[in-house]
Formats: sequence, C-alpha cells, structure tokens
Amino acid sequence: MPVEFSAAAFRFGHSMVRERYSHNRIFTGTNAATLKDLFDFTGLSGEIIGDLAPVPSPGRLPQPVLPSNWIIDWRRYFDFGPGINPADVPLNPARKIDPFLIPQLFNLPGETDPNRASLAFRNLKRGVLLKLPSGQSVAGAIGVRDPLTPDEIASGDDGAVARRHGLHQKTPLWYYILKEASVRGRGERLGPVGATIVAEVLIGLVHGDRESYLWRRGVNWRPELPAKTPGTFTMTDLLRLVGDISPIDGIGTLPVA
Repeated sequence: MPVEFSAAAFRFGHSMVRERYSHNRIFTGTNAATLKDLFDFTGLSGEIIGDLAPVPSPGRLPQPVLPSNWIIDWRRYFDFGPGINPADVPLNPARKIDPFLIPQLFNLPGETDPNRASLAFRNLKRGVLLKLPSGQSVAGAIGVRDPLTPDEIASGDDGAVARRHGLHQKTPLWYYILKEASVRGRGERLGPVGATIVAEVLIGLVHGDRESYLWRRGVNWRPELPAKTPGTFTMTDLLRLVGDISPIDGIGTLPVA
C-alpha cells in the first residue's frame, strides 16, 4: 500500500470527526456522547483486559465487553427515510474536510507528552519519518493542472502558520490534501491530489484481488442484494440486510420500500 495513501491521503477523515455525537436514546441531547466516551467504551475500552488489568475492573474502566447502553443507533448516523429516523433527533453530520481537528484529537488518551498526544503532530511526524513527498511534488507527479498556489495554502489562520514555517511553498502532503479539500472542494469533497490517491488505491486494491467481484463478475457487475434503489447498495441497505439498525431500541431490520 502506498505510504502517500496510508500516511497522508486516507487520514483526511481525521478532520471530519466531531467532538460530540447523539449516539443513541441514552447518550443524546445534553448527555451526548463525547469522543472521549468513544475512546473509553469501544475497542474493549481501548485498554487491555487480562494479565495487565484486574477482572472485574474495580472502576469505570477498563470494561471487558461493550456496555449494553452503548450500543449504537444507526438511525442517528444514516438517513433511512421518513418515519424511520427519530423525528426529534438530527443526524450526526461529519465535519468538513479542512485543516482543523477537534480539541480531543490534540489530547489522545494514554499519552502524557503533549506532542505525542496530538494527532496532528503524529501525522506530520510520520510524514517526515517516511520521507513523504510534498503536496506540490505529488501534484506535479500525477499531472494536476491547477495545483494549489502558495497564496491559497497561506490563506486563513492555519495558512498563516504554514507561511511562517515556509510550508506554503513545500507543503506536507497530509496538510496539503486537507487544504486542497477546503479551498477547492469547500470542505465537502477531496481535491484532485487527495481524490486521485484515495480513489486509485482503493480501486487498485479491488483490481489486484483476483477473487473480487471485478474479476469474478466483470466490470459491468451491479449489486444484486435487496436495496431501496435496485442496482445500488448503500450503508442503509446493508444495515437493513444484517438487521442491526438500533438493537438498543429493539429495531433489527426494516422493509426495503
């Protein structure tokens, strides 16, 4: 897998993470789930159960299993249509793709060093250690006709910091991709460098797998499982199929139509 993808382009999602989520009927409103709650209660609490932690735990964490009141209500993350999503609860939209991260991502759990606790610092340092090319170099290598100008990169409060360090002319790839999405895609989509890297790698992975549908069924294959719109298959179709829409409310599956 190209390091330009794993260490830069695919990390664009970090900027889309919210600080708080209406997670289910328990964690909502003024009691909305924070990102710290997500760190605490998912992935086996992010801590090791066993030889390095007593079982049962004497305190709130770590937890050996996901607490029953933490089971996700997918209707708060995807629009299943009228009469299905809770009328009084808005969806949790992703934040725009831009060079800004929420405060919690500058204070990751399990770290006392303020630099190591910063996801932005980690991403930029990883780029240096892996000797990633600059955003401008990648843009030139893949033939982008209209790369970001130094003034575009230097725009805004974040750009002023980049300019002070000379990074508006030779820009770290991860930051370039976020800035490109902000300037060229209004924060709603990736720009040409970011989109090209992400799309070509994902398509390349499918193409490289001789067991994939691309090889087994041909390039004209379309999804065949039950879907609201035949020939497509979205996340809401997948959640309907597996019957896991909101287990905490006893809602497994729903009619397709």
